[in-house]
Amino acid sequence: MADTMTATALCLMGETVIGGGYVLNQGSARDNFPSGGPPATGWTVSTTANQTIQAFVICVDTTP
Repeated sequence: MADTMTATALCLMGETVIGGGYVLNQGSARDNFPSGGPPATGWTVSTTANQTIQAFVICVDTTP
């Protein structure tokens, strides 16, 4: 089985995830999902092979 790489992007304190994704030069993503929480506070992605991956997250301020 090939090694996998995982990347997580996090929101700032008081923010909640409203979306996210990844940048991958080759291969494919194995997992791509909101993480932390609830409510979600980050975005996590893993690859199907040992390669560079970058996660990104879109957050919204939820402090009252």
